[in-house]
Amino acid sequence: MQEEHKQWVTDNMLIFTTSRKLTPQENTMLFEIVSDVTNTPTKPTGCGRCVTTAKKNIMYHYNIAIASDALNQNYTDLNYDKTRDNN
Repeated sequence: MQEEHKQWVTDNMLIFTTSRKLTPQENTMLFEIVSDVTNTPTKPTGCGRCVTTAKKNIMYHYNIAIASDALNQNYTDLNYDKTRDNN
């Protein structure tokens, strides 16, 4: 997931955790992100089932990206601690 998309999801988490009508801009961005993470061109739609599926798909990839970032940070911290201990 691209960093800008991850930040947009973080900034707009209520879209993914509550049920509400999306603005046209939110809808467009939602389907831009789902197209990116699934590598499948997807046009914005107002179909409720399609929007719900898109949200679930984005959250799946978002959670993987967040977990990956955390693992990378822990790995970096461990390597830093090892080099510091060897000196």
